[in-house]
Amino acid sequence: MNISLNNIFKEAYGASNGLQQRLERLYPINCNLNFSGIQTVSLNLNKEEKIFSSSASEAPQFTLHIDSGTASNILKEKTIPSKKIDGDAELALIFLMVLAESNIDLEVMVYRNFGTVPGLIIRTLIGWEPFNNQNKANNSKLWSLQRDLRDIAIRIDRLEQTLTV
Repeated sequence: MNISLNNIFKEAYGASNGLQQRLERLYPINCNLNFSGIQTVSLNLNKEEKIFSSSASEAPQFTLHIDSGTASNILKEKTIPSKKIDGDAELALIFLMVLAESNIDLEVMVYRNFGTVPGLIIRTLIGWEPFNNQNKANNSKLWSLQRDLRDIAIRIDRLEQTLTV
């Protein structure tokens, strides 16, 4: 099964200044994602089409082996151990660095495109760090503002969906 990621990438391009140009310098990208205990999936990205496939690519440029610890490192620290990469490790690291530097709000993007449950899973994996540290009082206004802006964005999206129907 193939799923087009064109709309998600269009949204990411709009949310992050320069992301499209940096990724287009790397295209085409054909990689496998091997999640421990789950079937290997693949990403095939080029300027015209971005495809997520439920089957492995026969000739990937690189393969990322992702277990729970690696997923946590990718989401929290934006790093991946080089031993978890097979194939063109340099391309894989550059690709992941471009994504990490994009400053995209992954939680909101997952929520908008995949629903509430995947959004909550991403929030849990990321760990919602500011509420776990010593500076709760200093960060509470910032997080309250961010929460209000997210609520507004969600309401605008719902209104747009209602108007287009």
